[in-house]
Amino acid sequence: MKAKPYQVKALIPQLKQDFAGALVFGTDEGLVQETAEKIGKMIVPNLNDDLTVIKITPDKIKENKTFLADESNAASFFGGRKLIWVKNADNTVAEAVQTCWDNLKTDTFTLLSAGNLSKASALRTLCEQHPKVLAVACYAENDSDIAGFIQETLAEHGVSVHPRALPLLVERLRENRMMTRQELNKLVLYLGEVKTVTPDDVLAVVTDTTDSSADALCMAVAGGNMTVADKEYNMMLARGENVVSIIRMLSMYFNRLLAAAETYEQAGPEAAIKHVLKPAQFRWTDAVKQQLKVWKKGAVLKVLDLLMTTERQAKTTGLPDTVILSRVILQIAGVAQRHR
Repeated sequence: MKAKPYQVKALIPQLKQDFAGALVFGTDEGLVQETAEKIGKMIVPNLNDDLTVIKITPDKIKENKTFLADESNAASFFGGRKLIWVKNADNTVAEAVQTCWDNLKTDTFTLLSAGNLSKASALRTLCEQHPKVLAVACYAENDSDIAGFIQETLAEHGVSVHPRALPLLVERLRENRMMTRQELNKLVLYLGEVKTVTPDDVLAVVTDTTDSSADALCMAVAGGNMTVADKEYNMMLARGENVVSIIRMLSMYFNRLLAAAETYEQAGPEAAIKHVLKPAQFRWTDAVKQQLKVWKKGAVLKVLDLLMTTERQAKTTGLPDTVILSRVILQIAGVAQRHR
């Protein structure tokens, strides 16, 4: 059974009564850890109790393929339910996990926490299709999810958020759940007896943990979305970004598109995308596939030449450099828009 992190709380009764295990995986390590701990505490109140919680690694299972099944069917030392937590799980444990669940004769709960697992992953497939196993994917959340988490966490401390402060918090805290919680705790300490977060508080205390505006600008420019490109560009300027640094950032992205364009002709889009995106940026995959249909090698070379000229003009002409780059960004995005 598949679920998202925010759905776990509503599944508590089922997890306690009907489920034999859970897999928590994804690129957001902080959210994986937090969600796994939340599920574990539903089964065993104290995760540090060595008598009811057994924490193992894939290496232990590789050494003894029957260890997991044997341990799952062994009675708890003091009675009650037992939790087995396999950390850093990967596809090498899939067979042992399936054997464990196929032969389970107790109410032992097996919790698996893992990094990114592809859709073709044997472990992920097993858990998503198993009727008594919950599979929770922990990837980058949308703005609404992040805003809800921020408000919920601050409310636990009796703190509310000014309407103009919430978008700032979302913008700065969207990449890693653990980092987000740490930053919010730091903010609460900073506020002291004050119970409302203002925009000034956010700017003074909260570290910007994401470069998502840079990603969003590149995607908008290369994807032909002129409105978003203009918005993200102005947001970066408002945050104090230097024009030359933005030009070089765009140049780096189009250099990656150049490498991708060359690979695209020989090996197809899947191989080409690896030149452009990191694993954690999987949400941009469809966008990049569309970009590769527009930005062939010759077109990318023209953009790189234009960006080089723009940097030179920004440094040497009397015109405002912000205006120069704004025009170029809209010019490049316009090319993609017409082709799209």
